[in-house]
Amino acid sequence: MNVFLSLIRRFRLMLVLTALASVCSALAGIGLISAINQRIAAPQADPHWGLWFAALLLVLFVCGYASQALLTALGHRVVYEMRLVMLKRVLDTGVERLETIGAGPLYAALTKDVAAIGMAFNRLPFVLYNGVLVVGGFVYLAWLSWQLFLLAVVAVGGGALFAQAMMLRMRALMKQVRETDDAIFGGYEGAIEGRCELALNATRKQRFFDDDFTPAAELARQLEVRADRYWIFSLNWGAVLILGLAGLMFVAGGYFAVPSQSVVAFVLVLMFLRMPLNDLVEGLPMLLSGSVALEKIDSLALAPHRTGFDLQPAAAAVPPGQPLLLLRDVEYQYPHASEEYGFRLGPVNLELASGEIVFIVGGNGSGKSTLARILTGLYQPSAGRIELLGTVVDAAHGAWYRSHFSTVFSNFHLFQGLVGPHGSFDRPLAQAFLERLRLERKVTLAGARLSTVRLSQGQRKRLALLVAHVEQRPVLLLDEWAADQDPPFRDFFYRELLPELCRGGKTIIAISHDDRYFGVADRVLRCDSGVLTPVPVTPGIRAMAPARDAA
Repeated sequence: MNVFLSLIRRFRLMLVLTALASVCSALAGIGLISAINQRIAAPQADPHWGLWFAALLLVLFVCGYASQALLTALGHRVVYEMRLVMLKRVLDTGVERLETIGAGPLYAALTKDVAAIGMAFNRLPFVLYNGVLVVGGFVYLAWLSWQLFLLAVVAVGGGALFAQAMMLRMRALMKQVRETDDAIFGGYEGAIEGRCELALNATRKQRFFDDDFTPAAELARQLEVRADRYWIFSLNWGAVLILGLAGLMFVAGGYFAVPSQSVVAFVLVLMFLRMPLNDLVEGLPMLLSGSVALEKIDSLALAPHRTGFDLQPAAAAVPPGQPLLLLRDVEYQYPHASEEYGFRLGPVNLELASGEIVFIVGGNGSGKSTLARILTGLYQPSAGRIELLGTVVDAAHGAWYRSHFSTVFSNFHLFQGLVGPHGSFDRPLAQAFLERLRLERKVTLAGARLSTVRLSQGQRKRLALLVAHVEQRPVLLLDEWAADQDPPFRDFFYRELLPELCRGGKTIIAISHDDRYFGVADRVLRCDSGVLTPVPVTPGIRAMAPARDAA
């Protein structure tokens, strides 16, 4: 909501101008009704009536078009800004928080919520225009007859309060509908991400469709139907209220001895205001949906919006053998889920020197992935101390610390763009490494991008290693990188490529289960129940690797 209001403040001058244009257009509309009334009362009274009528029509059209066109363009601008702001907030939010929220709610916020806010803002011009028109119309009604005006205010006020109760109930239902959207988007994610498992098992596919997705979709349908019924009721209630009030005016006019000419004018104005009132009621669902979307976005507790990115200078090379990274009594506690205690990592004590190759092994659920996120600064430890190059890492040094790491996680995302330490990358370095990865016949460098990433999983991992390598950062973390490689390339990776990268200045942390290649590493550490212990290995493979510099 704060971001939305800040956008409104940015464009307040245009909003004021369009509001003035809306007021002029609405006043022109009231003037036309008044001119018609005068013409009915005295057909020959003003010889210039036609000119005034044409002038009012021109003002009505020009000002109405200008205000609505400007505000509609502004509405699309706000949607554009909201999309940028929302994605920037997601980018600035920590990995821990994003994983806690989950993909479904994030997709729903970035798509449906932003679209709902945009639709609500695009509806604002019409709400503003019709609101001014209704207010101006009631001012004119008060000028015609204060008695009938008071009666109309009481009747319309009472009807509006009743309609408001319907709208509040509708809003509560729309909030429930929005809650089901997270489950629906989660179903979409499951259908796409679990496509292989679902294709292999028709029973699982049916259970997923019938038990996971269909109930959420059915609940959303039921809630939307109920919400729409309140809206339709309010819409018809408003139409009946105005028509009934018009008939009542003839009875009340006789009771209060109001001239018949004024009564006819009063009824004519009410008929004129029927469409603006209906438009106001029709626009309420969009406004309510936008309000619910803003609340939902706020509930995600994403990072506050800020301009710019915390770009860090390229990390300086560290001479081999120098102290690089220190973890002292580092712990990480996952939040408790229901009555179960979350996984606890640590205490971890680790000293890492520049130029080392360290393997981390362990079974599933042993804490390897959590440790990898701690090491790379994606997770903040619950306790303990981390030092990099003798500097204690705290919240203020987070971006600087992360700028020393390149990674290829097991669930990596492959970007086509190549980014070097200063933004632009070393093209000869990238081309040479592409050839070293034996991909030069499948992929080319197209400017600062890879020509394609539509390859097998093993080849995609090689490209991910290329993307990480051209960043030229001191520490490279690889999570089960060789798992998808064929045996010849896996042997090449361990026996030649890792030692080459190390001689080229990289410090390598590799999560691996390939025990036959443990001799490549300077150290092997086992992670078991969140605790690191050394594994004795027989060195030798690294010493036998050919002395070739990294690409």
